[in-house]
Amino acid sequence: MSDDLDRYFEQLPEKVRQHVSEAVRAEAERLSDAQRAALRALQQSPDETGRLEESCTVVPGEDELEVIVVAGGDLTIKEIREGSGEDYDYAEAFEYGTSRQPARPFFWNTYDAMRDEIAAKIEKAVNEAINE
Repeated sequence: MSDDLDRYFEQLPEKVRQHVSEAVRAEAERLSDAQRAALRALQQSPDETGRLEESCTVVPGEDELEVIVVAGGDLTIKEIREGSGEDYDYAEAFEYGTSRQPARPFFWNTYDAMRDEIAAKIEKAVNEAINE
């Protein structure tokens, strides 16, 4: 978020912040749900996608107006070769592909498809909150 936007949000009355934070959280959850659905649509075996799908979640940000949609991490870390001590996150392999498998994007393409609608819904919540 830009500093100007941060300052604006800090000045909002608590009631408005509450309304907007609920909209931000709801849109983040909707995006995460859509990303999990995109993974299921790839029709991969559950042993390949189950933990990846489980890793698609929303985590709190620095305050109630910031939430972060994530995938991967601890649930999807694998060792490159047993005993090598080198790890990779197969969420990234899914999203971007590797030398051995094509990309099967589910994260950024879903966000790109939903971005305008998410922004519009959050903007609507801001306007509703300000006009209450």
